[in-house]
Amino acid sequence: MKEQNTDWIFLFKHWIFTLLLGPVISQLIMYIIVLHPNKIVGLLEVFPLAFIFSLLFSIPTYIIYASAYNYFSKKDLPILLSKFILISIALSGIFITSYLIKGYMWLDIAISYSISSIISGLFFKLNFKDEEENAE
Repeated sequence: MKEQNTDWIFLFKHWIFTLLLGPVISQLIMYIIVLHPNKIVGLLEVFPLAFIFSLLFSIPTYIIYASAYNYFSKKDLPILLSKFILISIALSGIFITSYLIKGYMWLDIAISYSISSIISGLFFKLNFKDEEENAE
């Protein structure tokens, strides 16, 4: 009889790297779009604060993500389908959370974190471990 052993490392890598890349991508977008660089806040000035707030605001999304991740680890679904659904959950959570927080830059923030989530979700390998249970 086979038993699935969930490897949670993908979830944590996807979450942390999304949070780390989001502000960087946001600043890159600002440098490309905004014509006056003096109006752009320096990345090093806001990065620690952005990371902390992003971590706190992403907790509800990643609770749902973790539930789906746990569910998919027990099902015999193709890895690509599981990965697509998990990334979609993260993207939905990013847009919902950004919209609820509002602010004049909510769409820019949602887009930058979404790009970050897609990049980190596609970069890391999703691996659900199969282990044979020894029947004695």
